[in-house]
Amino acid sequence: MSGGVLALLAIAVALIIAISVMSAAGERERAGTLRVWVGERGWGYDRERPELADRFAGAPFRRAPSNARAVHVLSAEYRGHRVLAYEYVYTTCGRDGRSAPSTHRFPVVVVPTPPTPVLQVCAEAGPVLRGVDRVRVGECGFDETFEVRCADEVFARALLDERVRAWLLETPGERAGFRFTGEHLLAWGEGRLEAEAAVAMADRLIDLLEHVPAGVWEGARP
Repeated sequence: MSGGVLALLAIAVALIIAISVMSAAGERERAGTLRVWVGERGWGYDRERPELADRFAGAPFRRAPSNARAVHVLSAEYRGHRVLAYEYVYTTCGRDGRSAPSTHRFPVVVVPTPPTPVLQVCAEAGPVLRGVDRVRVGECGFDETFEVRCADEVFARALLDERVRAWLLETPGERAGFRFTGEHLLAWGEGRLEAEAAVAMADRLIDLLEHVPAGVWEGARP
């Protein structure tokens, strides 16, 4: 191997090491900032929770096993609900196997619910939830704006009653979508987890739960 090639390899290795060091330093700084934030508000913080990495299915989550991680985990009893927020992160490589890895980050917020069928509501052309059929609730404006997928059409129609539909149509933040997973209600976004943005997402999920007719939970089956 020529000296020029060796020099290029040495430079590449040095760059990789430098990027790794800077990334680790940035993550430590983020962890410190979040610890200050939770300390001021009485929330809990974990740098990483491995059991959450493969806990949920559907977008934005990868099929297990994967290199996904659940990091910068925030938790609290908030507005009468147990709220969990974390950054779901994984890396992918280029198809040619030689491109630099890409890092994908998604903030996720989760609130427990009574047992329910799987139900996903997203803006039209949202992520496909495999194995769950599309449901049309029969209101033209709503069906044109949102794509509803549910394993139980009766449950979907009961939960998405006139009051809930009106609230969703009037609340721009809900266009990002949400999913009832069977035991939780969750929402997700794109990019790094930001504490205040996570609280705003939690507020929207709890607001949604407060709009759901009480009788829905009694008749729901997972």
